[in-house]
Amino acid sequence: MSEDNEMPVTSNGSIRLEVIRQRKGLASLLTTGSLLYFVACQSLGPSEQPHSASLVTDSAQVGVRHSGFGYIADIGFVYTNTTPKPISKAGCGVLPFPDLEKKVNDEWVPAYFPIYAACLTKPDFKLESGESYHGVLKFLAFEPGHNTEPVLKVDSIDGTYRLRWVFVEGTDATAKGARRVESISNEFRMVLSKQ
Repeated sequence: MSEDNEMPVTSNGSIRLEVIRQRKGLASLLTTGSLLYFVACQSLGPSEQPHSASLVTDSAQVGVRHSGFGYIADIGFVYTNTTPKPISKAGCGVLPFPDLEKKVNDEWVPAYFPIYAACLTKPDFKLESGESYHGVLKFLAFEPGHNTEPVLKVDSIDGTYRLRWVFVEGTDATAKGARRVESISNEFRMVLSKQ
């Protein structure tokens, strides 16, 4: 052996201890390097988090009219595609509107389930990246017990609400595996108007 490659020999087994120490150091270095590589690759990979877009109501408070057994309100909103790609939503000749949810005991629950025609028209409604859509949700729900749909699913009108709208990424809203683009609006109040 040359002098550069020789291990110091101080007692029986010293060489073995030195080799074990070097291997432990190398194992620690490889483990740390592998962990850093894994974390770096994960952060560079595509995100599986759902995209979101901007959904903002026109007003912080919405008045609701009571007529017969029904409740009626117009909820204006602006939806902007803030994602880098086009987004789309399937419908039946008209764009399905956002869901209306009420905060009840710190939980968000559907205020009602609107009625939509059961058909599918093509092409889907789509928004390119950066495009906006200004719409009005025509809220109409009826008191339970009158055999009239859609039925109000919350105990009272007065309270805190929000809109929720789900599109998919891409121009085909029915594509399998398309990423969801879920948007939740600002919170707003709905109050029963005094007549």
